[in-house]
Amino acid sequence: MRNHLPLVLLTFCALAFSGCAARIGTSPKGLELPIEKAAIQLSRQVMEGGYQLITAEELAKRLENGQEMTVIDTMPPASFQKARIAGAVNCPAPKQERDLTPAVKDALLHAAGPEKGRTLVVYCGFVACGRSHVGAKVLVENGYSDVYRFPAGIVGWQEGGFPLAK
Repeated sequence: MRNHLPLVLLTFCALAFSGCAARIGTSPKGLELPIEKAAIQLSRQVMEGGYQLITAEELAKRLENGQEMTVIDTMPPASFQKARIAGAVNCPAPKQERDLTPAVKDALLHAAGPEKGRTLVVYCGFVACGRSHVGAKVLVENGYSDVYRFPAGIVGWQEGGFPLAK
């Protein structure tokens, strides 16, 4: 497994400092503590989970270019039916690992398919949602080697104006 801490920290610092010249703080509303909390939680989850991160722009470009991958939406079925990334498969996951059942784990592995080297992208609702972390971690723990978490989730996808399947 790769150590992603330097990359995560570098990305966080770049994002945090890129807005310093234009305004005070990262958030337009000046709410730095919630951003810090989410960033640190995300960093810790990435280190623990052993997966990679992908941005909305990177994912959109890969999808537009027709890159072979499986996109897994870990939201409940009702949310999946309302809005999802085109081509995504639904495999609901719990928000916390302690709520993971063998049936959910089996469903995630089934959704990922038998090819352990296939690119897999897991997402949920938004950065602080833990469903995508649980899903991505399960996949890495079961031998999948090219696992990405799309942390902004469907909310970030919509904010970016990227195409939805409804």
